[in-house]
Amino acid sequence: MNSNQHTQTRRGTRLAAAALCASLFIAGCGGGGGTPGAVNGVVPNVTPFAGNSYNLTSDNYGMASPTYLAASSSPLGVVLRSALATSLTDPDFKTVTRIDIPAGVPPRGSYALGSAGPGTPAFPGAVYFFNGHQSTLLRTVGGTISFSSFGANPGDRVTGSFSALVEDGADSATPKATYTIAASFDFLNETSGAVLPAPAAAGAAAPSYDAKCASCHALGSYDTTTQGTASDLALKGGKLTAQFGSDLPSHQGVTLAPGELSALKVMLNAY
Repeated sequence: MNSNQHTQTRRGTRLAAAALCASLFIAGCGGGGGTPGAVNGVVPNVTPFAGNSYNLTSDNYGMASPTYLAASSSPLGVVLRSALATSLTDPDFKTVTRIDIPAGVPPRGSYALGSAGPGTPAFPGAVYFFNGHQSTLLRTVGGTISFSSFGANPGDRVTGSFSALVEDGADSATPKATYTIAASFDFLNETSGAVLPAPAAAGAAAPSYDAKCASCHALGSYDTTTQGTASDLALKGGKLTAQFGSDLPSHQGVTLAPGELSALKVMLNAY
């Protein structure tokens, strides 16, 4: 292939990706924008199915556990959604993670999230982390995604895994904090269903927050008052590890068991 053909191929890939984001996925492309409301605006015609799976294998940020999984497609590609919802028509549908896969992706293969690496092409789709919010400042800046099976037709299986390096745009520090979120997934295209058994809700950590954090801090709409110069902990779950790591002294005399720490990270990031 000559250099002109390479240029045409790259240009065609970029145009296809732009069309995919604009026409299929509705919500914003690139930085991870978009809203679950837009997702609900067009309800795919999918079959109820309880056999889909999405399992976090690593998460030092504090992602919510989805209660609903769905895979839908159009001629332009496939969308995999993990969400907080009871159905695709749930008026309170909240996307946790969304994977946008363009049509034409080979049935098997590995891709770089972000810039291409040696021997690893850049993923032509996108991985978004909304974590139950209407928009997101979490931006996928690196990592990999792999597919062991992919098809865009109804009933095709979409199976794989990813490990994403995610930058927290809400962080005021320079450089901004980054986290690793990794998961495996297995969906049957054009199906959706609830996660069974249902995972614990983010609010399950409320007793720990009330007992160990509320006397000083605020937490978004859950707790609007602070004492002195204490900060609002909303969207700061990922920072708890630096405050309560096993090799660190307690924070202001407060200690957290590992289970409390994990649950509180999820709760803080829910507000």
